[in-house]
Amino acid sequence: MQKERYITRYGQEKGQGYTFRGWRLCITREGERFVRYFSDLKAGGAEKGLEQAVRMRDEMMRELAGDGADYKEIFNRYRRLGNEC
Repeated sequence: MQKERYITRYGQEKGQGYTFRGWRLCITREGERFVRYFSDLKAGGAEKGLEQAVRMRDEMMRELAGDGADYKEIFNRYRRLGNEC
């Protein structure tokens, strides 16, 4: 599996097992941070969760690359969305 920029594998342990396994998308611009988690369980597996994270990252990066992009407005809009984009 190739390394994806801004996306990392994430697992939260509690006691003897994991309470969350999935992917973490984290993009930072000028001190403002956007973080979204993509659960393996909700996505239907690790590969599908990664696909969702990559799709959201790519869409956000296109918007952030535009001239005069308002990163705070873009981050806030994506915070209100679900994991589907």
